[in-house]
Amino acid sequence: MNIPQYNGTVHPDEWVKQVQTICIINNIRQERDILKLCKLNIDASINVPGECNNLNDLIKALKAHPTFSIYKDGIKRKLDQMKFEGGEGGDTTAFLAEFRSHCDKAEIDNPQEIKNRLLRTYSSNEFFKNEFSKRVTGVTSIDEIYKLYSEVISDSSKAIKYGPEFLIAIKHLVTGKYLSSREINYQTGSKRQVVFCGEKILNENCWWYLSCENQSHKDEFQKNKVLYDDVVYLTHKKTGTTLSLSDFYRSPKTSYAEDIKFFFLQYIVFNLHGLI
Repeated sequence: MNIPQYNGTVHPDEWVKQVQTICIINNIRQERDILKLCKLNIDASINVPGECNNLNDLIKALKAHPTFSIYKDGIKRKLDQMKFEGGEGGDTTAFLAEFRSHCDKAEIDNPQEIKNRLLRTYSSNEFFKNEFSKRVTGVTSIDEIYKLYSEVISDSSKAIKYGPEFLIAIKHLVTGKYLSSREINYQTGSKRQVVFCGEKILNENCWWYLSCENQSHKDEFQKNKVLYDDVVYLTHKKTGTTLSLSDFYRSPKTSYAEDIKFFFLQYIVFNLHGLI
């Protein structure tokens, strides 16, 4: 029977459970016998009061020893160094399991401290930083905090981004038709390329991408992200032209203002709040 020695490098609760497990496997079930084995396997440099009459008393004595404070400080340093490196949409399972284990070992059970520490693990992601802070406001359940962390990481992969490599489709909820365009021009009015909602199945006429008028105010890691209050342009992937709204011409079919396409980006289309 190989009983692990306690030398201050493991949490007392965890160590006692390990000893109990080994004892049960070896058919040693009396607490007094398990307690005796525990005391015999504590490092000689760690003094335990003789009045420990049960396992709970022993655990309290080990936690009161200076080695336990040193142990917790070491675990907290590990937490400080933890960074989520799975990327947007990455798997948070292993990361959160390790993070939660460290918090348990360091006996960190204050919800606000856990929120602050989780926030620092992925603070370089602006979407995560804003969304996680917002969602955990007022939340006191530690289980719920971890759940929200995982959800926000997952949602960050769905954040809209700029550029032709990040395509979007815009669907009209009532009709189920997609905003589309093709190389057909209005025969009257502006005589520019038409925009319509006519496709119910996604095809090459339905794909668009976003560009931004000015991103100079953003940090480098923000520049491909669509953020609140950005002024954006919606560009048709297939034809490469940009959506705008005419104040001068009316659609011959609906009499509404023409949705037309311009090759130039100086026309501000609409604010992000009107898009998402």
